[in-house]
Amino acid sequence: METTTIKLGSTMTKKSERTKKDGNKIKLLYMMELLRSSATEKHPLTMDDITAELKKHGIMCERRTFGNDMRLLMETFHVKKTKVGRKNGYYILSRALSDTEIKMLIDTVQAASFLSDSMTEFFVKKLSRIGGKELAKRVRENYILFNVKKRNNLEIFDSVEAIRQALTKEKKISFVYNDLNYEGERVARKGGERYFATPLSLVVNDDKYYCMCRGEKDGIIKFRVDRMTEVMVEEKLSAKKAELEKRKDITKYLSEVIDMFTGETENVNLRFRKDLAEMIFDQFGEKLECKEVSETEAETVVSVSVAPTFFSWLSTFRGGIKIAGPIKVASAYKEFLNDNLANA
Repeated sequence: METTTIKLGSTMTKKSERTKKDGNKIKLLYMMELLRSSATEKHPLTMDDITAELKKHGIMCERRTFGNDMRLLMETFHVKKTKVGRKNGYYILSRALSDTEIKMLIDTVQAASFLSDSMTEFFVKKLSRIGGKELAKRVRENYILFNVKKRNNLEIFDSVEAIRQALTKEKKISFVYNDLNYEGERVARKGGERYFATPLSLVVNDDKYYCMCRGEKDGIIKFRVDRMTEVMVEEKLSAKKAELEKRKDITKYLSEVIDMFTGETENVNLRFRKDLAEMIFDQFGEKLECKEVSETEAETVVSVSVAPTFFSWLSTFRGGIKIAGPIKVASAYKEFLNDNLANA
């Protein structure tokens, strides 16, 4: 059910210019908005609180009609009555999101590196208002700026909106794709020539926001949304059914690829120290099957993209995680390490 939001500070029509019926409708809407924005189970509003706030906006609410008005709201919406001392208090029994759920969303937004500082602040304020004035106040008082390296692409909101529309309409998108040079400046790939792609999904993976698209060779390719600019829906270019069917492969694709740089996918046998088991499960998921090979080591088989990013991940454990097969992957890893040593 959609919620009607009323700005309490808006200019009111003079009471003499409203019919009694219209005035009663406005009164009920204001009462519901007050409960939604200001009342919680811990801080319910009494009749005096509500009538005083209504009076500020030129709406009269007599005691003899208040009970009838509130009963109507209690029957129609999730409004609950409780005791505040000797008086009755009222609050909305259920919200779309609880304070705890909203706080978790706020923390997630603050930790998202693909959002700029200004967009992070915007989303945090918007989320905090969902929980009413008390939560918004607590968020303001306890706002902590996370130590996250934020991106500076201020177009990301418009880009996501265009991608979302294309997904809904099953259309293609076009965009400019960018890299950063050594001075931190955005440089368009292919000299600014536009990319054309069929979007399949938007995915957050490894603290990055991706637009998953159908690749040129019937596969899946992902573009970082913070590197996409000038995203447009190509209204005249509809996505083909066969292209959209690639959506079912996205989960498998994400489980196989560690990072954006892709290589040939292989089933790799990893032997690891038992004390590094958590690292293995963090990277490849807790459903992974492992077997013991010694008192100190275990083995598992993972499907990975054999690329420098995979080798870089392995090297951080200083031999604690080793490639036990196939031989060609182990040889490629040794070559990767030797190349790095040669240039150290």
